[in-house]
Amino acid sequence: MNITNDKVTEYLHGLYTPLTTELGALRESAEKDNVPIILKETESFLNVYLRSLKPKAILEIGTAVGYSASFFKEVCKDAKVVTIEKFLDKAEVAKKNISDLGYDITVLTGDGEEVINDMADELFDFVFIDAAKSHYTRFLDAAMKHLSSDGVIVADNVLFKARTVSDEYDPSGKYKTNIKNLRSFIEYIMDHPKLDSAVLSVGDGLSISVLRSIDE
Repeated sequence: MNITNDKVTEYLHGLYTPLTTELGALRESAEKDNVPIILKETESFLNVYLRSLKPKAILEIGTAVGYSASFFKEVCKDAKVVTIEKFLDKAEVAKKNISDLGYDITVLTGDGEEVINDMADELFDFVFIDAAKSHYTRFLDAAMKHLSSDGVIVADNVLFKARTVSDEYDPSGKYKTNIKNLRSFIEYIMDHPKLDSAVLSVGDGLSISVLRSIDE
């Protein structure tokens, strides 16, 4: 289900325009194949947000077909974009899509936390978490070690089609573990002593976290 309502979603979709024809085609293909990519409302928000933030280095955890990484590069043409995909077969598909689109993006393969922990002293201004929902907390902990002082961590799908809000949206209990871990993640970032965070009902729910000032 939508976390707002169908009429609102339909209206917002009517306002959406892909950044390029090629990105629009990749979105259409992914949606046709039921590949989860960032929703149109999420993309519209991040387009404006990233143009304001002007990150020099972007890290994404969860590549899928390479859509969002390509979108980040289109918006922030001068930024370094690194994306991590756990599964090799998906990473290869993403690499081809990214290459076909003509973007220079680094695609790494492996578990998000492990890959990040193997990085040197590289810092990122924007981190986007959109991988296995049950592992958001450990991805965030790893990413924080590589976050610049003015950096931002955004996690997608944190409301999980409203299931995070209420068990009534998961009547069969199919997503019980994901729901439990997403609730724990939201509590974690909201209570974290080093972070200021907010949860927004954009797309399927976004959390935004920044480092607190040292003197706070």
